[in-house]
Amino acid sequence: MRSFLVLLFGLMIFSASFSQNNPILKCKDSTNERIRQNCIITVIQEFVDTNYNIAEITPYAKPGTNRVYVRFKIDQIGRIVDIQAKSSSMELELEAIKTLQSFPYTIPKSEKTSSKEKEIFEDVYTLPIVFDVQTTEINLSSQKRITGND
Repeated sequence: MRSFLVLLFGLMIFSASFSQNNPILKCKDSTNERIRQNCIITVIQEFVDTNYNIAEITPYAKPGTNRVYVRFKIDQIGRIVDIQAKSSSMELELEAIKTLQSFPYTIPKSEKTSSKEKEIFEDVYTLPIVFDVQTTEINLSSQKRITGND
């Protein structure tokens, strides 16, 4: 009996701590739909900012400003689905898709929508990812050899 109570208490603490770590839950209490959607996209932007691996895709990026436009839906369960990306390089698109697929939180639906609207409506979002890549050019035409062994 005592081990059951300890297990139950530990489970309650774990579930309470997990629900408090979900930043998307603060968006559920918004009464205005625009404010709620803005809150959701802000949380997703912060996640993408920290998890989009620019170092890995730098060889595939163009020098200067790179843009990746990502369009996705949020289904009835609250998962990010139907992710579409458009960019100058397929590797940039794949990294954006991989990053959004790894979003760990489910997004709560608005409480205002009726059950009939929930069946046919999915939230569609567009997220631009913009970053700069700076490269240095090496001009080898002025030198015959670059090793220094003349």
